Amino acid sequence: MNNQQRNAPCHCGSGKKYKVCCMRKDEAQAQLSRQQYDVRRVIGPGTSPYIFWKRWSAACSRNEFGLVYDMLLAGGELSERFKTAEDFFVNLSEIGLPYEPVWSLDKIKLTETLCMFLCHRVDDEDKNADNIVSLVTLKRTESGLRVENVRKVVEKASPDFQLSFELFGIESAEHAYLLKCQTGWTRPDLTDESSRFVAPEV
Repeated sequence: MNNQQRNAPCHCGSGKKYKVCCMRKDEAQAQLSRQQYDVRRVIGPGTSPYIFWKRWSAACSRNEFGLVYDMLLAGGELSERFKTAEDFFVNLSEIGLPYEPVWSLDKIKLTETLCMFLCHRVDDEDKNADNIVSLVTLKRTESGLRVENVRKVVEKASPDFQLSFELFGIESAEHAYLLKCQTGWTRPDLTDESSRFVAPEV
């Protein structure tokens, strides 16, 4: 265990203070060396998107970022951006990973090859806080779902704010429906005589 003081000269000989030089890298190595779980025992081909989210959140909450890194898609945007688990760990604040209980999973969108999580950061204390929304894109692989990328947008607090995939330029039937309603369209009343189902005579 490295017991070097934060403000002491770094052990690498750079002349910089330890806290602005190798401290995060040393923390990463110490943290990653304690990893207990093999990703193949945590998620597999049969793991549903919701269970993936729960296990991803559990790993993040326990600071098991070696496991979290293994849940990334090999060759995906995040793994290409951070080539090693140590690099990934050092830049966690830049990435801004969403996970429970700090984030709420609001919507899941599925296609044949992709899965998308739409989630927002929870702030129960400040009702006027900006809306921080993340989109987690996952790809289906032979080993199960893997995270390709995490994108984030910040929207000013507003009573008209709508949490939607459209924030990331992704069309959704739900958002189209809401926009239609805003123009004055209303759903036909299913109790009207004109729309009431009448069983045919036998």
